[in-house]
Amino acid sequence: MAAINQTSEYMTFKLGHMQYAIELPKIREILTYPDIITTLPNTSKWVKGLINLRGEVVPILDVRIKFNTGAIEYNEHTAVIAVITDDKRMIGIVVDKVDDVQKLDLSHLAPVSDMGSAIPSKYLKGYVRLENNQMLVIMDVESVVSKEELQDS
Repeated sequence: MAAINQTSEYMTFKLGHMQYAIELPKIREILTYPDIITTLPNTSKWVKGLINLRGEVVPILDVRIKFNTGAIEYNEHTAVIAVITDDKRMIGIVVDKVDDVQKLDLSHLAPVSDMGSAIPSKYLKGYVRLENNQMLVIMDVESVVSKEELQDS
């Protein structure tokens, strides 16, 4: 009996020196970092504010600040990945640089210990080793942008 192939498409991106990925069906679109963001009072530093994306109000969250992934720069590479959550909220996640789409076989997904990433393991699904032996960490978008995360920060 053949092994079940768990290949899916993922968008890869950089946070600091590490490469991460989010499953493609969760991604609505990729944006350049917006010039105009409406800031919100009394929110944590990683909540940058709100933008209007084709008539929809979208919160922008800088996960680089939340997870302290390194120096925060806003430059021509800074991007916002607009994701759709399971409960149909659209949220923009700020990343250092969007790379490309890769097909990944998740049957080789390994758990991430808290030592292996700047991001605590509860926000990650695991990692896969790429052909070039680099580690690609799969982010659990739902846990990163859960309503609880947005409230208690």
